[in-house]
Amino acid sequence: MTSGATLEAPPGLFKQLDEQIVGDAILINGKQLFVDEFLIEKLEGVTRALNQPVKHARNPLIVTDKPWEGHLSFSSVLYDREEGFYKMWYAAFSSDYKSQVLCYATSPDGIDWRKHLTTSWNAEEHSNIVFGKTKEFNCAGVFKDPVARDPERRYKMLYSDYPGGTSATASSSAAFSPDGIHWTPCSENPLIPFSDAHLCPFWDSRRGRYVAYLRYGPPNTRAISMTESEDFVHWSPKITLFPQAGSPLDRPRSTKLYQMEVLPYENYYFGMISTYYGETIQPIPPEKEAWADKLDVQLTFSRNGRTWRRVGGRGAYRPEEFDEERNWEAETEAATFIPWGRAKQDWDWGTIYPLQAPVVTEDEIRIYYVGITGRHWAEYHGDGETTSGIGLATLRLDGFVSVEGTGTLTTKPLVFLGDGLEMNADATGGSIRVEALGADGNPIEGFSKEDCEPFTADAIRHVLKWAGKDDCHLIQAQPIRLRFHLEKARLFSFTPRILKNHYVPSYD
Repeated sequence: MTSGATLEAPPGLFKQLDEQIVGDAILINGKQLFVDEFLIEKLEGVTRALNQPVKHARNPLIVTDKPWEGHLSFSSVLYDREEGFYKMWYAAFSSDYKSQVLCYATSPDGIDWRKHLTTSWNAEEHSNIVFGKTKEFNCAGVFKDPVARDPERRYKMLYSDYPGGTSATASSSAAFSPDGIHWTPCSENPLIPFSDAHLCPFWDSRRGRYVAYLRYGPPNTRAISMTESEDFVHWSPKITLFPQAGSPLDRPRSTKLYQMEVLPYENYYFGMISTYYGETIQPIPPEKEAWADKLDVQLTFSRNGRTWRRVGGRGAYRPEEFDEERNWEAETEAATFIPWGRAKQDWDWGTIYPLQAPVVTEDEIRIYYVGITGRHWAEYHGDGETTSGIGLATLRLDGFVSVEGTGTLTTKPLVFLGDGLEMNADATGGSIRVEALGADGNPIEGFSKEDCEPFTADAIRHVLKWAGKDDCHLIQAQPIRLRFHLEKARLFSFTPRILKNHYVPSYD
């Protein structure tokens, strides 16, 4: 540096941050959704709304067209980023429901699927069967382990069976594979008490443990539990996630929680539950015909993966809301996330089982599911010969719950690090403006509603601008509130981002 020359850091580039400065503000990082009220201080004129995914026009994408595929059941799917294609393991019952096998299919795009016929599982057969045909094999959940140290255990599976040949030995076991095709049962089986529904295992990077969501039991009860493991062999005692007696959301239709598939998503976890309404083998009266003995899908939500909240038509319920007098039949209807199809017309009109787990792409969430043309106890209700298939429903990225209408959303005090704010919203035909409020509740200079460039489009990653600039480092590292002004718009999320290089040369 030339002697006598003086350089100064740009205003606001360096800030101090400590507990006293943060105070009661919420330190945020990454994507912020509005499924619950955690970050919301006030809604005025706008409401939260549950959004339903859109079913693919070509559904079902997979049907039963092989001799060993009588009826399709619980399944797992993933997009293998290392190999660049989709993989699916789906269960197939025999036509008489007396045995079940696990089949394998792949796809380059998640739409067109190929069933690979090989002899790898059984030299006497030319099929895409990769596991099963043991006594009461059922409910397999498969995933590719991102932290596997043993290449022979790169793929992991949990499944239910009767290792002793009778229901007295009903249990859940593990198997391992180097490629997802050649499987070896764990030598220490059985590992977990019985679960007569799909087991949903995965590696949870936030907890540094394997987790599995499965059915309560023994005794075998239609309720959701979970367990954790450090090595996929030794599992914690199960904990039950929802009251077995049922919430007011479940009482109008005598709802049972059949299974739950879990998606770790950004800072959150989302669970998709097959909700089973009014189980019966008796004749169904007309007033219950629309829903009795059928399954659709509801949404659940968690910030830690262990304590969960049900999601209704206006977002996640607070526990105290279940003590309120409401039309809970209407609330149950509004809580539908993936609805069944038209009665006795569509391929998924009777039963829906989501697959483990939704696949998140650059701009959408792909939820694969099994659909069945019949009620759970179809043979007792005159539903005729049922068929089954696997279909797809897509949801906008972050699109689980939106804040929508005309009005304002004001956040609680928050602190973020970064120089940009990104927003996922649809303001087609309307607008959204955002302002930053200081500790006094007034707009911070340069970040008022009037300074904000109005957003009038539909975008997943829109960078907000004030006075024509998208750099908001001046409001980082200090408690602020954000106020979103919506006019006929839908807001899905916002994300603090780091978009610029803030290097400055040395200065005196």
